[in-house]
Amino acid sequence: MESKKQNKVYFKEVQSFGNSPMKWIFPIIFFVSVGPLAYGVYQQLVLGKPWGDEPSSDTALLFTFLGLFLFMGALWFAFSRSRLEVYIDSEGVHFRFPVFVPRWRTVKKEQIVSYEVRKYSPIKEYGGWGIRHSHSFSRRKRGVAFNVSGKTGLQLWLVGDKKMLIGTQRPVAIERAMNLLMNENGPDDD
Repeated sequence: MESKKQNKVYFKEVQSFGNSPMKWIFPIIFFVSVGPLAYGVYQQLVLGKPWGDEPSSDTALLFTFLGLFLFMGALWFAFSRSRLEVYIDSEGVHFRFPVFVPRWRTVKKEQIVSYEVRKYSPIKEYGGWGIRHSHSFSRRKRGVAFNVSGKTGLQLWLVGDKKMLIGTQRPVAIERAMNLLMNENGPDDD
């Protein structure tokens, strides 16, 4: 029985939101959305003063607060646990974004028309960080981005006029890996 040949790994990177602007943006969003309702619960249930012009019942207000708190808390937890994992081997570019993209996705070497490591503006080009589609009028213009932090990424132009950007904190290493991948002759190359 013939064993499967181990692919050469040229590059590996794991990035988390711990060093990204989302680390600070998401808690602000959490407190801005939950804070006023928490104050309303305090005012109506603790102080006994109806909250708002047309106050809800105590039960409705409490359930609304708990629902929003749990929902926003779950989102915050998901973002804090999420990370972008990328590796490049002799087969292609592999990536996943656990919680959002749990299974490894592969862009095979044969699918890559061209590539470059480039600077980009996460907010202007894609509307932020995470799994983002271009915010231009034509989504085909920039394609999809998988990014966590920073302003450098591996831009891939793929067969079928598709585009993909994968963020990186190691631009020199990822470019070297792509050069090795794209200049490799095939499975018999050693």
